[in-house]
This record gives sequence, C-alpha cells and structure tokens, in this order.
Amino acid sequence: MEGDFSVCRNCKRHVVSANFTLHEAYCLRFLVLCPECEEPVPKETTEEHCKVEHQQGKEFQLLKGKSTVIIATK
Repeated sequence: MEGDFSVCRNCKRHVVSANFTLHEAYCLRFLVLCPECEEPVPKETTEEHCKVEHQQGKEFQLLKGKSTVIIATK
C-alpha cells in the first residue's frame, strides 16, 4: 500500500490518511480495546469476547502445576 498513514487514537492501528477521519470516528464510537489482548472489539460484545477468548487461558493458569491438565475443544 502506498500513501500516508495515521495512527488511530483508539485501536492504535495505522490507517490510510484518506480514510482516517471516518475510521477514527467509527472506531471511537463502536470499538474498545480488549484489556487482555489489546485487540479492537465491538463495545456490545466486549464481555462475551473476554469470556470466550480468554477463559481457556485462565483455566490453564488455574490448572498449571497440577498433574492433570484438561484441554477444552470447541
């Protein structure tokens, strides 16, 4: 890609300057950064994202050090 880029204040991604104003307005209104993985997530699904995407890691941390490890599959 060619052209100038600017960094979005919300998602910290590089956005083509021609689309920057529209991107940042949308991003600030509808997206938040996940506190665990720092990925942009829709505001209304943040709680679900954290439960689904990060629960397995928490379960693994709780089981770490025990002789039995349970691996969940989807």
